[in-house]
Amino acid sequence: MSRSFLPAFVLVLAVSTVPLSVHAQSLTQCLLAHNQGLITPACAHLLGLSVPPSQPQTPPDNGGVHLRQTVTYQPLDNVFGQDSILGLRLGMTQADATSTMTSYCGKAPQVTNTYLSTTYKGVGVNTQYFPSTLTCQKGQDSLTVRLSIPVMGAVVTKIERSASFPMEASPHYADLQADIASKYGLHLQPMTRYGTPSGTAYAGPDGKVVTTQTGTTAEANEPLTYTTPHEMAYLSVTVIPVGENLSNVSGLRLTLEDLRAEEVMYAELFKQMNGSVDAKLSGSTVKAAL
Repeated sequence: MSRSFLPAFVLVLAVSTVPLSVHAQSLTQCLLAHNQGLITPACAHLLGLSVPPSQPQTPPDNGGVHLRQTVTYQPLDNVFGQDSILGLRLGMTQADATSTMTSYCGKAPQVTNTYLSTTYKGVGVNTQYFPSTLTCQKGQDSLTVRLSIPVMGAVVTKIERSASFPMEASPHYADLQADIASKYGLHLQPMTRYGTPSGTAYAGPDGKVVTTQTGTTAEANEPLTYTTPHEMAYLSVTVIPVGENLSNVSGLRLTLEDLRAEEVMYAELFKQMNGSVDAKLSGSTVKAAL
């Protein structure tokens, strides 16, 4: 399956790393919140916008393409289809992911809205706003879930967890090492002073799962970052020691991502965006004044 049709110039616009509160009141916060498609009556008044008080989080119409769901998520038929991070699994619906995150974090996750933009045949085109990420935090333990583009509905395609532990109450590395091996099949190396233990399990084009002793930086629309050509999915784990204390853990990072699903949805995204430009150009009746 070729990835050559995934242009690298797709931009994700108007996204904040940590979604702003919908109750933001300052001008700067209101502008950033508006860029995310979030707006309160107070911010609407400050920015001179008209927003119904009953729908403070409804993204505004930005004139972009309304994407249609034309492809369906196909569950992975390998271990990544069963793996979970704190109960979150690839392919979960937005509603199920929200419920799982609410249960763990004690409150509903924040939703970040965004839109995608590109240029085709010299014409700039963007999509309408859509929910792109869910985030929540429990103490120093944070979860981020990436949702599929609307062409595939809104299902989970990537899960990230980043946890920090206080030095005086940190997990023992040997226990964590055993738990990771038991749950994910990843056998991390002993802790050393010269690097942090990390490992990645990935599925190649034949579906077989291979493990390495290094972390991954795979990006769904950047094939050169894959561990193997046509990589389908991966799970990456990195453990951080407590300073010079190599027996305890101060931090843990996990990433689980379905690259195959993201490739399918990006291909359909460009098909719909480019198709909207072709429709406008073919239906144009504009004539140059001479």
